[in-house]
Parts: sequence; structure tokens; C-alpha cells
Amino acid sequence: MPSYKLTYFNGRGRGEPIRLMFAAKGVPYEDNRIEFKDWPQMKASTPLGSLPILEINGKQKLVESKAINRYMAREFGFYGKNNMESTRIDIVTEIIADIWSKLTDAIFEKDEAKKAKQLKKVFTETGPKKLEFLEKFLGENDGGKSYFVGTSITLADIDFIHVMSYYLFPGQNDNGLDKYPKLKALLQRASANEKIAAWIAERPVTQF
Repeated sequence: MPSYKLTYFNGRGRGEPIRLMFAAKGVPYEDNRIEFKDWPQMKASTPLGSLPILEINGKQKLVESKAINRYMAREFGFYGKNNMESTRIDIVTEIIADIWSKLTDAIFEKDEAKKAKQLKKVFTETGPKKLEFLEKFLGENDGGKSYFVGTSITLADIDFIHVMSYYLFPGQNDNGLDKYPKLKALLQRASANEKIAAWIAERPVTQF
């Protein structure tokens, strides 16, 4: 079995889907967490001046989170059984990425007035529009009783678990999935996976 080392910040962020796939597959890896205060000194030594970086067998270094996610998904069996399933997974992950992008822009906005305005837009416009599509999309797959694609967890479900941990913003959007019963049930079902649930319960508690 290959050895893996994931280097990312001490937070969930773009590194968490990778960690979730390691957990779901039960594959050991080195979780190398970088404190934000140490990043400026380290940045120039990284291939692109960004994280995450996934090292394989101490030799290959993979960069760009989406590329790493898809590599992991193919390697661990989370990328569907054929080209059509892989494409449907890509559709879901790109839609979820749209929510994630707008949400993180708002979360890291330093101007509190702008932050509140941006979050409101995500919770009332961007998110609902994307989630309405995903609710229908999920319903096409076994009546929404399984997962986004097929009958087992894929990268699409992993990404959904991750982004919803931010989208269901405590105190502001706790009920953000109430209008989407299939998606809400999917989140509960996927998060209840024994290995994923264990990781979520045991992972370091971080703000982001």
C-alpha cells in the first residue's frame, strides 16, 4: 500500500474532503497540519505557493485540491463505475463548489456589514438555487433513497458533507436544508457512515 502525507492548514477548508476520503476508505496517512502563523515562511518552498499538497511514497507531490480530490476518488473507488457516473459526480461537485466559493468569500470578509450581506445572499439566493437543482438531481437516483450517484458513497457525497458543515451556519442557517428533504436525508445517511462519523467525532476542532 502506498504511503500518504497530506499537508494542509490546521482547519477543514480545502483539505477536508481528502481527509474524509481517507477516513471513509480506512487508509492511514500523515495529517501534516500547518498553523497559519507558520505559513508565510513555508509558502515559498511549496510548488505553487498554496495548499493542500499530497505526497505519495515520499516522492510524488500532487497539488490543486480538485485534482487531488479526483485522484483520490479514482484511486479509492469514489468516482463511479463508468464515464457517465463520473460525469454526474463532476456535475454535483462543481455545483457544490459554487456554493463553497461564495460562502468562503463571505466567511473571510473582514468588513462585518459586507459579510452579513454576502452571507444573506448565499443563504437566500445562491444556496437555494443550487440546492433546488441537487434535490431534483438526487431524486433521479433511486428516488433519492441512495446517494448522489449509485448506491454507495462517492466524491459527490463527500463534498456535500464537507460544504454543508459550513452552509448550515449555526444561528443563521441551521435549517438551510429543511426545504430539501432528500438532501437532508442524504446528509444524515452519508454522515452516519461508521468511518466518516468516527472521523468527524475525533477530528481536531477548528474554526474553519
